[in-house]
Amino acid sequence: MNAILAGSLQHIKGSTIHFGPPGTRTVVLLKVRNASREQGSWILTTGRGSLKHFRLYEAEGNQLSLIVDGTDPQVARQNLGTYQAFSSELVLAPRQEKLVVIEFVSENSTYMPLRIESYGTFFKDRRANISMVSGVVVGALTLLLLNFLFFSITGFKEFLWLAVAEAFFALNTVHSEGYITIFFLYDRPLTGVAVEDFFKCGFAGAMAQFCRSFVKTADNFPKRDLVLRALILFAVAVMLVQPGLSLYPAEVRFFLHMSGWLVAVAVALFLPFVGYAAMKQLGFQLWPLFVGWASLALFIIYAAVASMGVFTWLPINWHLAGPVGLFESIMVTLALGLNLKKIQQEKLAADANFAQSLGERLEISERAKRLAEEKAFALETVSSQNALLHASGHDSRQVILALNSAVEVLKRQEGTNSDSSLVEMLESSADFLNEIVSTTISGANIAPGDSDFVSLSVFRGQALIEPLAMMFKAPFANKKLLLEVRIVDDVQIISDKPLLMRALANLLSNSYQYTETGGACVSLERVDGQAVIKITDSGSGMSTEVATALNGDAVTRIRGNESIAGTGSGFGSAKRIIETLSGKLEIVSSTPGGTEIRIVLPAAFTVITPISVGDLQAGLAAWAVLDFDQRGDFEAGLGSAEDKRRVIALTYDDTTVTRGRLSHLVAMAAIKPACREMLDHPLLATASEQV
Repeated sequence: MNAILAGSLQHIKGSTIHFGPPGTRTVVLLKVRNASREQGSWILTTGRGSLKHFRLYEAEGNQLSLIVDGTDPQVARQNLGTYQAFSSELVLAPRQEKLVVIEFVSENSTYMPLRIESYGTFFKDRRANISMVSGVVVGALTLLLLNFLFFSITGFKEFLWLAVAEAFFALNTVHSEGYITIFFLYDRPLTGVAVEDFFKCGFAGAMAQFCRSFVKTADNFPKRDLVLRALILFAVAVMLVQPGLSLYPAEVRFFLHMSGWLVAVAVALFLPFVGYAAMKQLGFQLWPLFVGWASLALFIIYAAVASMGVFTWLPINWHLAGPVGLFESIMVTLALGLNLKKIQQEKLAADANFAQSLGERLEISERAKRLAEEKAFALETVSSQNALLHASGHDSRQVILALNSAVEVLKRQEGTNSDSSLVEMLESSADFLNEIVSTTISGANIAPGDSDFVSLSVFRGQALIEPLAMMFKAPFANKKLLLEVRIVDDVQIISDKPLLMRALANLLSNSYQYTETGGACVSLERVDGQAVIKITDSGSGMSTEVATALNGDAVTRIRGNESIAGTGSGFGSAKRIIETLSGKLEIVSSTPGGTEIRIVLPAAFTVITPISVGDLQAGLAAWAVLDFDQRGDFEAGLGSAEDKRRVIALTYDDTTVTRGRLSHLVAMAAIKPACREMLDHPLLATASEQV
C-alpha cells in the first residue's frame, strides 16, 4: 500500500470518469465511509463486465486484501453472474471507513462509472435493464421477421439487408449490455472486444448496403454510392481480421478497435445526408429514413466522443444504445412501408390509366370494325352500282347500234323517201348517247380505286354537266325534287372527264339524299381561266363542326346526318378526286336551309389550239410523250425510258380497258387531239418545275 501511495496520484471528482488512455494499467483508490449511526450494506459496482485485467482490494493497514479477482475465470463468472458487472458488497459499521483499491487494464476504453447503491436500488436497476434489453431485442427480432416476410413476398432486396442489419443490432445490444460476456466470454476479454467490433461493423455495413439497395444510390446518387461502397468494404475488412485479434500486438489491436469505431461513426454520419437527399428527390414519404438515421448518428457521435475520453467529464449511458437503435429500425421500416404505399398508389393509378387506355383501344377497335363493315358495305354498294352502270351501258350500246343501223338504212334509201332531218336527229342522238355511255362506264370502273392515274382530255362543259343532269333528273323527279342546270359560258375544260363525273355524281347524290323539298342546282361558268362549278341544294345542311372537318384535311369518313343511310365517304372521295386534278373543293355554306358547294378547276378556255405531237413534246421537256396508238414505237420508247413516272401516253382510245392498262405502264395519259393549252395544266407544269 505504501508503494501505491508513494506514486503519482490524481484526485478525481464525480462518479463517471475516464481513467486515461486504453491499454494502460490503472489503479483507482476509493475511500468509503458510513456517515450514518447504523451499520449498513451496499454494493460497489464498476458498471464494466469486459476487462482484460481486473482486481478489487480492500486496504487493511499497509496490506491489500484481494476481494474480487477478475483474472480467475471461475471468480469472474460467479461475480458477473451475480451482479452483471464487476461488483463487491460493502458492509460498514457506523462511521466506519474503508479504502478500496481497483486495479484494471482495458483494451478499448477506461470509462468506468463507479457507483455505490443499496441492494434494492441496485437490483431494481438490474431488472429494469434486463427488461429494457429484452424489449429491444424482441422488438428488433419482430422487425427482422417482418422484413424477412416482406422480402419473401416482394423479393425486394432492401428488406433482406434491413433484416441483416437488425440481426446485428440485436446481437450488439445483448453484447453491449454484457450478457454475452457474462455467460460466454467472462475469461476471454479480447474475444469480447473482437465480437463487439464485429457486430458494430456488421450493423454499419448492412445498413449502408440497405441504403444502396433501397435508395438506389447507384442510379440516383452515383458519387454518394461510391462513398457507401468504400465504407462497406472497409467494414467487411475490419470484420474479417477480428478472429485473430488476440494474436496481434497491442498497437494493432488499438488501431483495429479505432477502425471499427471509425466505420460506425462514418456510416452514421453519412447516412443522414443520403436520407435527406432521397427525401428531397424521391419523395417526402422517406422522411422516417432521415429521422431514424439522424437519431442514431447523433447518439453514436456522442457515444464515440464520450467513450474515447476526449472530454473526461462527459457522461455516457450505454443503456440508451438499445432504444435509440430500435427507434432507428422502426423509422427505417416505416419508411419502407410508406414507400410501398406510394408504390401501391402509383400502381393503382397506372392500372387505372391502363384500364382507361384499354377501354379507349377497345373503343377504337370497335370503331375500326364498324368502319371496316361500312367500307365493305360501301364497296359492295359501289360494285353493285358499277355493275348496274356497266349493264346499262351495254344495253345503251345496243340501242346505239340500232340507231346507227337505222341511219344506214335511211341513207341508202333513194329519192324523196329519204328524210335528211330525221337522219341528222338519229345521228345526233346516237353520238350523244354514245358519249354518255363511254363516260358512265369509265367513271364506274375507276370510282373505287385509289390510283393517282389521270387521263387528260379536252371537253366542253356541257358534255360534263348535261349527262349528269340526265342521270339524276329521274331520281330527283321521283322524289318530287327539281334539278336545275345552268351553263353560263361555252367552256372548254382540260381535265379527266370520267373522274370529274364520279366526283360530281357523289356530290349530287349527297344533295339528293339530304334534300326533302325544293331541289338542287348545278351551275358552270369560267372565271379567270378557271372552271367554277357550284352545286346548291335546299337540304337539311350540316353542323359547323362537320363542315369545318370536311373542309379540312380529315381522312376519316364523316357523316353529316346519322339518321340517313350512307357510308360517309362521298364528299371525301370527291374532294380527293378534285385535288388530284389540281382543283379545289370546299363547302361555302351549310345551314338548315341548304348547302352550297364550290368546285374550282384549272385550265378552262374558250378557244382550243390544236398542236402536233412533236410540238407537245417540245413544250414538255421534262416528260416523254409516247403515241400509244403506234404500239411498236410506244413499247420501244417505254423500254428506253429512264423513269416511267415521266411518261405520257397519247391516244384516241379512252375506253376502260385502255385506261386500266395504261395506269400500270405510265404516269399519265392524254386523249387526242392534243392542244397547246395542255401545256398550261398544273399537273404537267408542276412536274416539269420539279424536274
